[in-house]
Amino acid sequence: MGGFSKVTNFIFDSLRGSDSSAQQRPPSEMADFINDAIPGLKINQQEEPGFEVITRIDLGKRPEVHRRQPVSIEEWMKNMDSEGRILNADSVKQMIFKGGLCHALRKEVWKFLLGYFSWNSTREERANVQKRKTDEYFRMKLQWKSVSEEQEKRNYRLRDYRSLIEKDVNRTDRTNKFYEGQDNPGLILLHDILMTYCMYDFDLGYVQGMSDLLSPILYVMENEVDAFWCFALYMDQMEIFLYG
Repeated sequence: MGGFSKVTNFIFDSLRGSDSSAQQRPPSEMADFINDAIPGLKINQQEEPGFEVITRIDLGKRPEVHRRQPVSIEEWMKNMDSEGRILNADSVKQMIFKGGLCHALRKEVWKFLLGYFSWNSTREERANVQKRKTDEYFRMKLQWKSVSEEQEKRNYRLRDYRSLIEKDVNRTDRTNKFYEGQDNPGLILLHDILMTYCMYDFDLGYVQGMSDLLSPILYVMENEVDAFWCFALYMDQMEIFLYG
C-alpha cells in the first residue's frame, strides 16, 4: 500500500543549500537525486509549478502484532476489589490495549477510559459522581432550552450552532438502527447532547464532524447524561492532543 503526499519545492531548496550553482539545478535533476537517496521513493513531476507527487511503494516490513482475546466480564471482575476499585489499572489498560473489550463491558469500561470515572474510585463514589453530573447536565441543557426565539435571533453564534447541529444530526449514521427512521429518539438525544455541549464549551461550540464522534459513544452508553460527559471528556483530551 503506497504512501501518498503533496509537497512543495521546499525540500528541493533545503537540499540545494546556499550553493548558487546547486540552485540552478532543475527540479527533474533534484527528483532523480532524491530517488537515488531514498530507495523505493518515486517522484512524479506535475504540471502545476511548485508541487510534486511523492509515492513510496516500499513501506518496509510491518511489525508483528500479537492480539489477545477481548477482556471478558470475568477478567474485569477479577481485577476489582470488594468496593469496586480497580486493583491494577496499568495492567488492565494493557489488556484492553492488546485485545479490546467484549461488547457487554464497553458501557462500563469506556467511562474509565474516557476519564468519567477514576480507576481507584469505589462503586459508591461513582454513583455519587453520576448523580452530581446528572444535575449539572440538566442545568446546562435548560440554558439552551429556555432561550426564546427572540433571544436566539440576537445570538448569532447559538443560532449558527443549532443550524449546523441539525444538518449534521440528520445525516449521522442513518443506516444504524439506533439512528434510522424519522423522529428517531436516538437522533433527538444526539441533537440535545450536542446543543448542551455548546453551553459547556461555548467558545468551541459545535464543529462539523462532532456528531460522528458522539454517535458511537451514545450508541454504547444508551444514556444521555453518561454519553454527554464521556463525549465532553473525550473532546477535552482531543484539545490537549491538538493544542497542548
